[in-house]
Amino acid sequence: MTCVHLQQLYSLCQQHDLKLASSDLIRVVCSQCGEQEVCPYTLTDEYDQRVARQEAAQREASRGRP
Repeated sequence: MTCVHLQQLYSLCQQHDLKLASSDLIRVVCSQCGEQEVCPYTLTDEYDQRVARQEAAQREASRGRP
């Protein structure tokens, strides 16, 4: 899970319809928290879907369900 600062960055990109793309890895590092996100070819919508799935899986795991 990314830190709040990187989440704000992704939110800003989404608000202004900015897309990041590269043939190489995109590495985003928060110097305040030291958190790091590596996104190869990941657009904001794909990222949001991935985070939502991870959060749902964590909620299920914390409830003791497979």
